[in-house]
Amino acid sequence: MCWRNVDFHARLKFTLRLWFAYFLFALAWTYFYGDLAHVQAISQHPWVLQHRESLKWLSDNIMYPLYAIFVGMLIWGYYRQQTALRIIGWGYLLAQLIGSVLIVRILKMTLGHARPDQIAHLANGTLDAWVGPSIASSYHGFPSGHTSDYLISCIFLAMCLPKTWMRVLVFTLAIFNGILRVALAKHFPLDVLGGLIIGGLVAFAFWQYWIIPRFKALSQ
Repeated sequence: MCWRNVDFHARLKFTLRLWFAYFLFALAWTYFYGDLAHVQAISQHPWVLQHRESLKWLSDNIMYPLYAIFVGMLIWGYYRQQTALRIIGWGYLLAQLIGSVLIVRILKMTLGHARPDQIAHLANGTLDAWVGPSIASSYHGFPSGHTSDYLISCIFLAMCLPKTWMRVLVFTLAIFNGILRVALAKHFPLDVLGGLIIGGLVAFAFWQYWIIPRFKALSQ
């Protein structure tokens, strides 16, 4: 692919619209159906219970193929001396490090938001969902690390895909991933909303202020 012929600003605007559509979906879901009762209704649905192990496996492993794509892109960029691939690869790794590892982990341990399955098993769901600083993973609900991680990957992937329908498909899978986290009672819709905001802001910032300027410098 000839990166010099790509209008990344136009592609970024379209990807931002897709992200905003996901944001509105998560916001509405949080407002209307974000309480514990609705999360339990989804997680206790017969189909979800029947396929729980498969859904859990999918949720835990869905990011690895995306990791492989961008790590492979970085390695191939060095092997073939393609600077553009190296820029994207390093941008992706740094975005994941800052967004999904640093920011998300700090917020999780600082805010201490109980996961739905934790609340459901204690005091009949009446305990305080926000306990403050905690190192217990059962209180690391907000924000959703899986959502932030996957959003960063999806935005980077969408920016590299040439077709509109491919980008739409990528974000459709991102929405599915968010629903999956709620269906497994690992997160509330609010947690998913927080994850997609962090992942989106970090990924878009890297493309706007780090990757695209370097592509411009390459074309000069």
